[in-house]
Amino acid sequence: MNLVKNYKKISNTIFLVKKVILSFAVALFAFSGFAQEEVNSSNSSNSKLQGDILISGGVLAHYTTSNLNDNKSTSFTTNITPKAGYFIMDNLAVGLEFSVATSSATQEGLFGDYKVNTSTLSVGAFGRYYLDNGLFFEGLAGVGTRKIASDLETIPGIKQDDRITTIFGFRGGVGYAIHLGDHVALEPTINYSWEKNLPKDAPSDYKDTLSSIFLGIGFTVFL
Repeated sequence: MNLVKNYKKISNTIFLVKKVILSFAVALFAFSGFAQEEVNSSNSSNSKLQGDILISGGVLAHYTTSNLNDNKSTSFTTNITPKAGYFIMDNLAVGLEFSVATSSATQEGLFGDYKVNTSTLSVGAFGRYYLDNGLFFEGLAGVGTRKIASDLETIPGIKQDDRITTIFGFRGGVGYAIHLGDHVALEPTINYSWEKNLPKDAPSDYKDTLSSIFLGIGFTVFL
């Protein structure tokens, strides 16, 4: 019975998230269309010209609580993603993005609570193209490494070894540049990401992939 209730809760949550993302997407495109005339009137000051430099960054922090079959877990995650790019032609920039993420989780086990700490470092090459109405499209491919450390004791007095994982992935997204001045913009985005995790010493047929759709917001400076 608890499993059925939990499944219904998860299904309702997924449905709600999909509605929020869909609403955000509709609002994003509606706003970009509404702002078309104003953007065109100031297009000369907000154009991204060949030779310009893009510096951007985003910070994500969230606290999560989950309960599955009366097993409760809590986690706190932070993710910092600075990036820098160069406009190789008008409105088209390419560059590098770095990501530093940490997560600390507390989970309930058979022998009491235990902690799981995760740290991830990755780098990726990205390309971003801006339209004249403020919309932009971005694609990224990257590689990274993840370390997972746990104080769970599989045998009393003996803890699990740290796990090292190599990550390969890509991300695609669409966003809108809300200009706060000639050289500064706030940029909400909708993104799809996919990644493959390959633990150290994993067999050749090992398969572990993760895909997600998420919202983001960044702060960008144009030089």
